[in-house]
Amino acid sequence: MKRSSLLVRMVISIFMVFLTLMALVGSFYYQSSSSAIEGTIERNNQTTISQTSRFIQSYIKKLETTSTSLTQQADVKAYAESPSQDHAKDIRALFLTILKADQDLKAVVLVTKSGEFLSTDANLHMKTSSDMMSEDWYQKAIHQGAKPVLIPARKSDSQWVISVTQELVDEKGTNLGVLRLDISYETLANYLNQLKLGQKGFAFIVNDQHEFVYHPEHTVYSSSSEMDAMKPYIETGQGYTLDHQSYVSQEKIDGTDWTVIGVSSLEELNQVRGQILWTLLGASCLSLIACLFLIWFSLKRWIAPLKDLRETMLGIGMGSQNLRAKEAGAQELRELTRQFNAMLDQVDQLMEDIRKQEETTRQYELQALSSQINPHFLYNTLDTIIWMAEFQDSQRVVEVTKSLATYFRLALNQGKDLISLSDEINHVRQYLFIQKQRYGDKLEYEIQEHPDFENLLLPKLVLQPIVENALYHGIKEKEGNGHIDLSVEKVESGIVILIEDDGVGFQVTEKGSQAQLKRGGVGLENIDQRLKLHFGEDYHMTIDSKYQKGTQVRIYINRIENS
Repeated sequence: MKRSSLLVRMVISIFMVFLTLMALVGSFYYQSSSSAIEGTIERNNQTTISQTSRFIQSYIKKLETTSTSLTQQADVKAYAESPSQDHAKDIRALFLTILKADQDLKAVVLVTKSGEFLSTDANLHMKTSSDMMSEDWYQKAIHQGAKPVLIPARKSDSQWVISVTQELVDEKGTNLGVLRLDISYETLANYLNQLKLGQKGFAFIVNDQHEFVYHPEHTVYSSSSEMDAMKPYIETGQGYTLDHQSYVSQEKIDGTDWTVIGVSSLEELNQVRGQILWTLLGASCLSLIACLFLIWFSLKRWIAPLKDLRETMLGIGMGSQNLRAKEAGAQELRELTRQFNAMLDQVDQLMEDIRKQEETTRQYELQALSSQINPHFLYNTLDTIIWMAEFQDSQRVVEVTKSLATYFRLALNQGKDLISLSDEINHVRQYLFIQKQRYGDKLEYEIQEHPDFENLLLPKLVLQPIVENALYHGIKEKEGNGHIDLSVEKVESGIVILIEDDGVGFQVTEKGSQAQLKRGGVGLENIDQRLKLHFGEDYHMTIDSKYQKGTQVRIYINRIENS
């Protein structure tokens, strides 16, 4: 996988650091802003509900004062104690006057202990006192000891009302009847509906029994499912609902068993949060883009000397030895470039020294290799010549002696390191001819040259050691006759020199060419190193040996150099 450049990695690293800082600062600002807005909404909600509680308290106080003043009226008590038609007209007129004075009052009802009743509502009809005594509002009134009692919302004819009931008693505290004031929703509804509690916010009132005194949706009073939907707000108390979509504030209304509950919807908070978030994202994106370009151009200019240094290194790696980096940029980079150039000068000097030393070493190695003529081979050859002379086989003596002379002349090669392929093969031919004189029918050989490659130059003494290994380690150890073939073949990319024998072969426990070279002895390793030194990557050698079947040594040369 290709790695990114230094410039790209530095830009990405600094960009990621800046992005992280922006994210942290943005998150902190977003959270702090959200908390501040939430705090404002909470305070506004609590203030609004507190003011609403005081308004309702004063409103109810006024109604209770009206109720108390009526129950203290002597005429009202006199009528409740002894109902009569004459008194009824006066009392009704009094009630109607009060209704006109207070638009919130919708009806006034007086029920005596004897079962008589007087009402400003002509459509209101009550039955006998035994039925009236079972009414909930009546029961609550007589159990409060002549104190005003607030009755939760109920439907009277076609409209919903709230009632204030109060017991009438004489000086001795004896029950004379119950007075009921029916109050419309209009004032409460207008006030509560104008509260600013969000787009979907609302306020409602419940008593200690969690009965609804007021709710903007009247269906709540008759729908159990809608009443259940209000329970989470009632149970929340002061704070956010579980889904964090609403904020609930509650306050008890002094002097009553009522509690006003305000539910603030958080659409505005979410809108403000969204605006803050998009503002932060927009500002962050613009800042990051500007930062990216600034970092890019700044770092690009800063690391330009490094790029030049890199190009110099690559050029030197490609073989350009005279390149030197420009000393530019910051002081540290200039010093680095100066040291690098000094190092290149030293490397060039060292390489020149090593080249000269290697060249001298190669000459010594070739000279040593040339001088390392197997004394046993020379001894055996001379012994063969003596043996032929004793048998007066002068013709063969002459042939072997000429072959030996040619063998030494080619091996010495006038002191040159390189030899043509035809001379190298001729050197092998002289060697095999001499050995044939010694081993007779046990050794057969065949040499096939290729005329196109006669002038191919290669290091001398690279084929004869391979043939010698084939003879001594393959054919000699074999029972019966053996055969050695040397051939030159042309392939698409160059040539292949094949040396093959049908000797005993050998087994290699490790796989790979290096293991086979080691098995072939120091001679093969030396040959492989010399050929690599001369041809480089255009050369390689393979050895294929099968036990009791023979060995094949292939020398591949892809680059053809003629003299």
